[in-house]
Amino acid sequence: MASRALSPTSAPLDRELARHEAVIERAVETFGLPLHVVFKDKVERSANGYREVLRRLYPNSSILFAVKSNPCRGAVRTAARLGLGADAASEHELRAALEEGIPAERIVANGNAKTSQYVEAIVSSGALSSVDNADELEELSRAATSRHVRTPILIRFRGMPLSGFTADDQTTAAAWTKFGFSIDEAGEVFARVAGAPGLRFVGISAHVGTQIADPVAYELLTVHMVALARRAVASGLALSAIDLGGGYPVSFVTEAEWAGFQAQLLDRLRAPVRPGASVTWTDLPMGYGGAEPEADSPTWVGKAYWSAHPASAMLERALAFGHPDGKSTVQHLADLGSPTLIVEPGRSLMATSGVTLAEVRGTKSVLGNLVVSLDLGITNHGTNLITNDIFPVAILPRKADDVPVDAFLAGRLCFSGDMISKVKVRLNRAPRVGERAVVYLTGAYSADHFASNSCGFPLPAKVAVDGAGRLDVWRRPQRFEDVFGPVGEA
Repeated sequence: MASRALSPTSAPLDRELARHEAVIERAVETFGLPLHVVFKDKVERSANGYREVLRRLYPNSSILFAVKSNPCRGAVRTAARLGLGADAASEHELRAALEEGIPAERIVANGNAKTSQYVEAIVSSGALSSVDNADELEELSRAATSRHVRTPILIRFRGMPLSGFTADDQTTAAAWTKFGFSIDEAGEVFARVAGAPGLRFVGISAHVGTQIADPVAYELLTVHMVALARRAVASGLALSAIDLGGGYPVSFVTEAEWAGFQAQLLDRLRAPVRPGASVTWTDLPMGYGGAEPEADSPTWVGKAYWSAHPASAMLERALAFGHPDGKSTVQHLADLGSPTLIVEPGRSLMATSGVTLAEVRGTKSVLGNLVVSLDLGITNHGTNLITNDIFPVAILPRKADDVPVDAFLAGRLCFSGDMISKVKVRLNRAPRVGERAVVYLTGAYSADHFASNSCGFPLPAKVAVDGAGRLDVWRRPQRFEDVFGPVGEA
């Protein structure tokens, strides 16, 4: 982070890079750069963090791996080996989960525009469908009736006062979202489900969004979910599960770094005339976009990159939260008959387990700011296409005489928005062409969420390393022919 020491959030991954240096070098020699690397031991430690919280506070639970966060067989196979369920967002993710041995009863099928093929796959497999809308409800009922089965369903809700806790495009339970039924429709929806053939009501679901750093969001969510659960029971439905969704946060930076970044950005917005002193690309206001910089204490709104309660600590906070009546979330769940609690760690399960390696291809000064260009496009590190994300970065190898510098990171694609970091990050030194850069905490979403063949670039390889140093190829690099097709093909 600009004008601060190198982030200690990268230290655990530095240790993994050093520990497995030989096998990673062989992977680079085989597959080239860029290269995405995931460390399986760290994935397991993340999963165990959630298991421990649930063991202590609410054992009747199911932990789901969000397949969309790292959609490949290797990641799904790892989740299956760890005994996790799956959060599937398409018929393709559902198929991968089933084929890799995750039982249907531990799969939740999500999505707001499920195809007929997806609906048929859900019904035939016995997976639990998180129902998004009335049309889907009808189609599920028809498909199940034609097969003479009762398909298990959750009803997904929106409309809780949960906006402002992350980026607008990543908010998924507030009023402005494409997902789920409005909570105002709950009574009508429950009555409809009770009378629909082929459906077996299991419970309710919601999902706040992603990278939810403030526990207030989860506290409010649990209050609304308990109220909705009670309405379902009052409607005569047998409730056996509640899905609290995911969004559990990752601390990409330390508390001091996060506070320092906000202060530095605010200073820049108040006095934007100093050349070379930009904190964000084009002086983007980020979370201060709706605030008056001159105010004494303008409020940051939207996505945060540090949380006092990262990953499983946020789940613990949500379960222990005291509701207005004085009872905790756990006590309310007990009052409801102790339904299965479905938890979706989302990005927090794998983000801290991965790095992305790329090559430095040039440096320059833009309005007095250092810009480092990498052999990596935003399509291979794509979360910046939604928000101006912050990831720690270093130049390898680290050297004893390194002199830290602050820089923006540019990608290789032919459009101006291709910035690997629109936030100025602190590098351990100014790099030279041909040196290697490592972007940390990229194990979730970064490699896949907006992956494409923009400018004709093949997708890079993705590999995983276990504790014994064994390499597992999760995705082979694409070839020229995979992008453009063979010569002479119509």
